[in-house]
This record gives sequence, structure tokens and C-alpha cells, in this order.
Amino acid sequence: MSSLSVPTLRVASIPLRSCRGEAARNVARVGQWLERAARESIGLVVFPEICLAGYGSLAKLHRDELEALAEPLDGPSLRAVTRAVEQTGVAAGVGLIERAPDGRLFNSYVVCMPGGGRHYHRKLHAFEHRRVVSGDRFTVFDTVWRIRIGVLIGGDAYLVENVRMTALLGATLLVVPHRSYAVRPGGDMTLQPVSAEQWRKRDTAGEAAHIKGAGDKDSAIDWLRASLPARAADNGMFVTLSNGIDMITTEAAEGAGMIVDPCGRVLAESARTGACLSEENDEINEEFEILSAEIDPRLSDASAGRQWLKARRPDLYAPLGQTDHAAANFEPRNVSARGSIAVSFAQVARNRLPR
Repeated sequence: MSSLSVPTLRVASIPLRSCRGEAARNVARVGQWLERAARESIGLVVFPEICLAGYGSLAKLHRDELEALAEPLDGPSLRAVTRAVEQTGVAAGVGLIERAPDGRLFNSYVVCMPGGGRHYHRKLHAFEHRRVVSGDRFTVFDTVWRIRIGVLIGGDAYLVENVRMTALLGATLLVVPHRSYAVRPGGDMTLQPVSAEQWRKRDTAGEAAHIKGAGDKDSAIDWLRASLPARAADNGMFVTLSNGIDMITTEAAEGAGMIVDPCGRVLAESARTGACLSEENDEINEEFEILSAEIDPRLSDASAGRQWLKARRPDLYAPLGQTDHAAANFEPRNVSARGSIAVSFAQVARNRLPR
């Protein structure tokens, strides 16, 4: 295939309005957005984390309630999304609670491609419920656009090592589906924990799930808007964020999105309140401008981040694989002062005006 015949990719971020336990309704909304995306020549739509099962805290659900929300990868919701992808020709990334063949549950994200291809990622830092298991591998795959796509769900993208590993596996577009947590409409949205231990130690005020040390002053969206451009520039790749909001004390939900280029420049960004969620009577708001941007892999190849990846010194980074880091491993050793040397400096002015 010649470079002239390679199709271009326009990616969109849609923070879908999602209802707990109403998978068929959520899938129908996905299909409506894909139909509109097709009319606007968009190739890939990124929806938020767990958008098919619906938002809301899972932590206190009974086992049977959690099982009722879970589906296998060949379940009815993903089959319906696959049909919508085939009908529209638009790829879709959607989140769900996956029930694996062995009965384990995962917070998973599936990118459904035209032609029937599917790529799924299991969240590496799952905390949602004690029965939701963390994944154990990174997810990067090739596409017809000659763009390698990586996926990190929610708190996966908080850790710089995870983003860097995705880049080292060749990703030029990082998809970040996310859910923020808010106590009330208009309230600050706290960051997700990155471990089950942190979730258990959360400060609970009634039903408010506020994570200590994560978002005490700044909202999750503010933090992500500051950190993701840095991660994009560090690694020379595009980043697409699609964020849905869990409203812990109400049924209301709002979201936001952002698309960043490999130099850290924000190409498209939605308002914090996520106007794209204005779906009335299950109909999408046709007046809303879809948040989208063109993905040009040449920008990734030419970026400073990609050049610095080539200059890495892996021999220096072995301590990154250790759980305990002794300060002595990083500080100069066997160096001591054995006297002093007097040093003096003189500054001579040479910029005298000519007579």
C-alpha cells in the first residue's frame, strides 16, 4: 500500500451519558453517536470507561448486583456495538465490566473495528470492587490508518511508567477512557485511586468517595488537563481523553474530553461541564459540535519526545523494577572532602565606549 492510499484518521471524544443497569439504552446512544460521526468523516470514537454498564460507584454492590452488570466479550452489548460499527464504518472504543470465561470480573475497554476486529484492555489498577481483578499486560495494536493505538483506563494513565511503556510498545495514539467522581453536581471531581489499598483507605463522608491526597484542591479534570499534555510531549504521541462523571449522590452525569498532539498542544477540548451530554429523550444533541481532531502520525515521528526515546539509557533504569529504592542507590558514594582550594574570579569589562 502506497503512502498516498493510506486513509487518514479523525478521532472524536464523546463523554457518553450512561445509565446504570440500562445496557441496551447505553448501546443505543453509542449507535446514535456513531451515525453522526460517520456523517462527519470521523474514523474512531472514544467513549468513557464502563460506559456500557453505566456510571455510579460499584464498591458497595452485592455480588449478585455486580454480576448482573457484567457481560462476556461476546455478550449482547458488544455484539450490538459491533453491528453499529459495521453499519457506520466508524470504529468505537467502549468500556464494560467483563465477565471472563473463568468467572473473573475485569474493568475492560474494547475497541471495535470495522471488519470485525476487536482489541481489549483490562484495567491495570482496578479498585472498583473487591471482585474486580486488575489486568496484567499492556495493550497496543496496529490499525488500517498505520497508527498504533494504546489503551490505558482511568488511573492506569496516572502513572508515568504506564504511559512510557505504551509508547515503547510503539503507540502513536493513546486512548484514555476515564471516570471522575463528584459528590454533587458542580462539585470538584476527585481522582481515581490507583490501588485497592488506597480505595479502602478513602475518607468517607456519607457516600462521598473522596480520595485523600488525590484531588483535595483541584478537580480530576483540572489535573488530567495539566498532566496529559505533558505525557503526550514526553512520549511523542497523541492522547485522546473521554471522561464520564460518577455523581455519587445524584443521578446526574456530565463529562469532558480532550485531544492532545505529540508536542503537548491541545487540539480540541470540551467545556468542563461536558455539553455533549445534552441528550434529551434519548436523542443526541445535533447542535453540539463533536470534539474531534486529525491524527497525523508524521507529527509523532518528528516530535522531540520520540527523539528522546531513542536516547534512553535503559542500563540506568533497573531500579524502576524494584519496590524499595534505597537512597544510596541514587546518591554519589565514596566521596568525601579532603581539604579546600581557594578559588577567586575576576570580571573584566570590555564594552568601553570609543572616544
